[in-house]
Amino acid sequence: MTIAVEAIYENGVLKLDRPLDLAERTRVHVVIESDVVVPRTALGAKLRALREEILASGAPTLGWDEISEEVATRRGGYKDAR
Repeated sequence: MTIAVEAIYENGVLKLDRPLDLAERTRVHVVIESDVVVPRTALGAKLRALREEILASGAPTLGWDEISEEVATRRGGYKDAR
């Protein structure tokens, strides 16, 4: 059985947003997916800060197709074969 539920970590304890329909002392496997992204490198931290600036400015972000076009333009029109 799989149950997805949101939780908040507070004072060393995960507090679920809602009760679960599980018997007391049921053993479960927990996978944590945090909304917080921690960059692993200095470059990652700079890129994350730049992304936050762009989002805060309200400027439109590029989709994958637009990014591919931008890369091709900067390469003089060359596109990678897909």
